[in-house]
Amino acid sequence: MAATKFKQQLREKILFYKPDFNQEVLNKGLEKFQVTDYKAGDYLVKAGELCKNVFFVEKSISRCYFLGEDGEEKTLWLEPEMSFITDYESFNSQGPSNCNIHIYEDSLICHIDRESLSNLYVDYHDWAQVGIAIIENHFINLFKITTTIHFNDASKNYELLEKSFSKYLDVVPLKHLAFWFNISAVHLSRIRAERLKTMRN
Repeated sequence: MAATKFKQQLREKILFYKPDFNQEVLNKGLEKFQVTDYKAGDYLVKAGELCKNVFFVEKSISRCYFLGEDGEEKTLWLEPEMSFITDYESFNSQGPSNCNIHIYEDSLICHIDRESLSNLYVDYHDWAQVGIAIIENHFINLFKITTTIHFNDASKNYELLEKSFSKYLDVVPLKHLAFWFNISAVHLSRIRAERLKTMRN
């Protein structure tokens, strides 16, 4: 039942990108997606391994990170629930991934392997158009956020978190947020404490 409902949510998400999607072609493609139950902390992609799937995550924020030379985890991006995610470089080149992608909460995840998706792109123009739209949306949003963060100071970046990514503050550890938002973990914790104090007064 839950998997069926989630497949319907996947359908609605795809139709968001292409409302005039041919329904018969859409159904043929949706049959290629598998649904798997993942647990909090599970990895979808691991560094050094091939990224073989595109994922659609139902109920969890997803995080992509790499290990710096200092051994510290460096967050590349965070995506909210109901997002398409993958390591596009590894997925397209079929070379080993340089990053790790994991989820914070239990979630159903729809996934499709590279061969199945490539066949859909070749056989059906509608699927190719949706694939392009999803990739463009991912990188445009990532660029907007990264650019905004780069030009903001720490306080402005925290305001951005509160306004646009409030759930991140409830789910994502501050140390994971800190690198992405160009704020030290100590500074981020201090800003958060000050904001909470202000809200209570």
